[in-house]
Formats: sequence, C-alpha cells, structure tokens
Amino acid sequence: MLAIIVAALTALTPFGTGQNWAAPVGNDGGGGPDPYGYKYLDSDTTCPGAPTYAWREIKGVGTQVTGLGDDNVLGPFNIGFDFPYYWYKVTNVYVGSNGYIAFHDNSLDASPFQHLPSATRPNNTLAPLMSDIDCSAGGSVWYWGNSDSFIVEYDSCQFWNTGGNNTFQIILVKADSSIIFQYKEQSGAPYNGWAPDNNQTGIENVSGNVGLSYLSGNTPPENMYKPALAVRFIPPESTNYQVHDAGVRNAMNDRNGGSFFLNNAPVAFWAVVKNFGNQPEGSFKSYARVKRSSGSVVFFDSIETSVPTPGDIDSIVFPNTWTPSTNGAYLIEVIAKLVGDVLPTNDTAKVETRVVTLPGTLTYDKGTPDAFYSWNGPGGYGCRFVPPVYPCSITSIKFMGGSQTGVTCAFGLFDDNGPGGSPGDTFYIQDVSVSTQNWYTVNLSSPAVITEGAFFVGAMSATSSDPSFGMDSIAPYSGQSWEYTGVWAPSRDAWVRDAMFNAMVTATGIEEWIGPAPVLAPVRIEANPNPFGTQTQLRLANPRGTETALEVYDAAGNLVRTVTLERGRATLDGRGLSEGIYFAQVEGRETPVTKLVVCR
Repeated sequence: MLAIIVAALTALTPFGTGQNWAAPVGNDGGGGPDPYGYKYLDSDTTCPGAPTYAWREIKGVGTQVTGLGDDNVLGPFNIGFDFPYYWYKVTNVYVGSNGYIAFHDNSLDASPFQHLPSATRPNNTLAPLMSDIDCSAGGSVWYWGNSDSFIVEYDSCQFWNTGGNNTFQIILVKADSSIIFQYKEQSGAPYNGWAPDNNQTGIENVSGNVGLSYLSGNTPPENMYKPALAVRFIPPESTNYQVHDAGVRNAMNDRNGGSFFLNNAPVAFWAVVKNFGNQPEGSFKSYARVKRSSGSVVFFDSIETSVPTPGDIDSIVFPNTWTPSTNGAYLIEVIAKLVGDVLPTNDTAKVETRVVTLPGTLTYDKGTPDAFYSWNGPGGYGCRFVPPVYPCSITSIKFMGGSQTGVTCAFGLFDDNGPGGSPGDTFYIQDVSVSTQNWYTVNLSSPAVITEGAFFVGAMSATSSDPSFGMDSIAPYSGQSWEYTGVWAPSRDAWVRDAMFNAMVTATGIEEWIGPAPVLAPVRIEANPNPFGTQTQLRLANPRGTETALEVYDAAGNLVRTVTLERGRATLDGRGLSEGIYFAQVEGRETPVTKLVVCR
C-alpha cells in the first residue's frame, strides 16, 4: 500500500548509497562479483554452476506463516543450522509480506523500494520479488527446513490493488552456502508498473553496503521474471575482502526506540556493541553522551569495550548515571570508536529521550505538524510507548488528524501482546469524527493500568485516503511510529518522521486509591541488556526499599553470584559466567525470578 502526503513539506526516503555491482550483459547469464565475491548465475545459461529449475513444493508440508497482510513482517523463524552469509553466520529469518526475507532484521520494507544494496533498513535481505504484495488478498506463505536446506515459499500471492499471481521460493543450501530463487508463476505487475522503485531482486549484507542486484524495475530486461526461472547466488571459495567494523547494535532498548525517563531519577546507560567485521580487533573506547535539543551536551561518559573475534558482542554498562533536572527532549548517543573502522554508519546509536514528570504527557512530537499523511486505501497510524514507571495509568489519548470531507475512524489504546510485540488486546476504543486539522482527544471512561511492557495508541480508518494524520519530520526520530494497512507493522518511515499520537499518564500509587488497601505490585528485576555478554544492569521495579542484594543462580539451581544493590540497582559482571541461562532473585525473598541469558 502507498502512503499519500497531503501537505508536501517532507521528502520520501532517498535511495541508498551502497556499492552495487550490477550484472554485466553477456552470454554467461550471470553477474558480479560484488566486493566480497558473490556472483549469480541463472537458468537461462548453460555455463558451469548455473542452476536448473527444480521446484520444491512445501505448501501443505511446511509451516504456514500466518498473520501476513499488506505491509508487515513476522518472525523470527529458525533456519535449523548455521548458514554462512558474507563473512558471518545467520540462524534465523524474518519474513516480509512484500516478497523478501531478512536475516535477524525485522524492519519493514515497503513502497517505495530501495535499490539493492542499500544502507536503508531492513538489511541482510534476500529479495526474490520485493514489491508491493498484499498477502491479505489471497495466497499463502510457508517455510520448511531439514538438515541440508531451508525454504520459504510464497504461493499465489497478489500485487496490491492490481492482482496477478506470484509463486516463488527462496532456498538456502547448506552444502555450498548458495542461495537459490525459483519462480513457478509470475503474472500481473505492481501498482504503477515495473519501475526502479516498485520492485527489486537481489541480496545484500548486514550493513547494506555490499550486495548484488539481479533486477530493478525491468532492468536489465533479460532478467525479467518468468515461470521456470531459477537464479543462484554463489559465495566465493575464498576472499581477500577485509572488514574492520565494530558498531553499536542497540542501546537503551532492543530497537534504539524513543524512551521516557522521570525527572530527578537516575538514568543508567547501556548498549550492545558487536564486531560486525571479519577481522580480530583490540579493545577500544565507547562513549555515551546526552544532548539537549539545542545540541548542548549535559552528560558524557566512556568505557573500555572488547569484541575481539568476528561476531562477538559486548554488553556494556557505563559506570556513571545521569539524573535529569529539567523536563524536555534529549538525545542519547552511544558511540563505538574502533580505530580503522570502515563503516561509520553503524558506529552510533541515537535514542530520542523525553524527561517527564507524572502526571504528564508521553509524546515523541514537538506539538505542531510538518505534514499530513494518509493511505490510498483503508489504513491508519499509531505509536508505541514504554512508560517510565510501572504501574501507571493512562487517562486520555489524542492524535493529530484532519479531513476535508469529515470521516469517522476508530481510535484506541492497545496492549503489546500481538504477534511480535505488535498491538494486541484492546484496552479502550471508540469512534472519533475527524474534520479540520487539529488534535482529537479521547478521555478514557476509566483509566487503563499498565503494569509491564509497552502499549500502543493508534487510529484506523476504513475510508480510503481519509483522514490524514499529522507528522513531525524534525529529527531526532523515535523509531516508534507504526502503520496500519489491515495489519499493524512498524512504520516504513519510522526513522524519517514521527506520527503525532500522545498518551496522558499518571503514576499509580497508593495515595490514588479510595477504598480497600490495594495489593502491592510484586517486586520485579529488570535486566538491560538481556541477553548480554559482559555486563548487564539490574534494576528493581516496585521495590519496598528494604532490598539489599540480588542472587544469581545457574540453570541447575546453584548460586553463582551475589550482587549488592545501590539505590535499587546493581551491575552484574558476566565475564566469569559460561554461556547459558541464569536466574536472578532478591536475596532472602520469595519474589518472582528473572531469566538472564549470557551469550557471546
């Protein structure tokens, strides 16, 4: 589905700038190599190594991917073996409704589609027919694997709004680490036809700076899709391609998403740093800093970081905390500074942060829109929020919207227990009539109490292109905007603009109750990051104030660590722990345990 801009004040995401080694036109029916050494051959050639079309039917035999619709991503799904891809190994895939899979990346790729390779996420993609495919219009998607191969099949899937029939599959071959695309049937064309931003076929690496394009739009014409076509991507037997690359995988949460902290409460900083390259590395410094919206730095800290082996991760917890004293918007930056790093795009994680006092408003926007967007079909937008404290109560919600004709949409508050952490159970919903461009507020008939995790505020319309929703296009971006196109998914423009949805929140304390004394929420232990390699920060939620230490047990029930709490926090050093599962509990208390995962 396509997004329509109503007030054209912002631009769509530009094409990526990664290196692209396109197929030479010749008699060998192949292309490449890319800088790493991947080549491709198709079944139209008879040269050595070229594939022979041999369809492997898994519909009805494998596992159906349920829940795919128009523009969403599901997973992860385990491959069943370590699959070598470029200079690293992958173990699971996410399946996109738009005709692609991605290793370990659940970002949505949707129209317009970036040329491969592209630094724009998702990366690590295998794209046999990346296009605007609507899985809710018919067809099905399946996956299957055994000890020698893993297959994802799209069966009889249609293009959005134009129909057609697309049946194709991706095969990962364990024996030689090759990748095969096969096309059983292809009819019809994408909305607006075969064009460079309407369909892509190819592969790319984890950073999107290296890859191979087989087809973009209808170029080159000899590579156009057709029944009984097979395309084989072949890795090099050896390579001289050296990659020195250490980057920040994520910081402060699992997605570098916008966050909220309470005024006058200490904030601990953590991140996961990874050796994304194929070379051993010495130790280096990582830095954390907090900047006001004006750009002035209010906090700075550093820590020694070590990811000596390709693929290693180091979960770092910075030694100092920051206690904010002024409400407002801030930007947290965590930076890995490896000398000789060849890929600066993943060196820094940026997290939009809001400091608030409760009761108050959780928002990622500046209050005034830069543009209004709608869908040229039924659809909607929303935002994901992680409150700064539990439990808390949501008393009202609002969004910025507008309609020239007047339209009604469903506006609500949702739990995060849907597939993959998407909007699930409904806390509250009602119809809202939208007319002039303005804020539309709904007061909940009774507050919704949030005790853990995230919640969503979102609006959905059954009317094509109406209403339009306000957007804030001024950086920094929260990455927490979601879109609704019949199913919910992270917004394709989450790192380009923020949808303007807010929630009014109050902390739920004993003083707010009238009547019998409430049952206190149990003491919980939160661990960030988790899984972790070197260190993780442990924090008590709902503390009683008398806790002094935490105990860590291995999977066999043996006590392996006791860590002292300071103001409800402790740092667990995992360097002496072997990989595996552990459990943390408050010392001397029968409290809920928290599972910890050590991985390297």
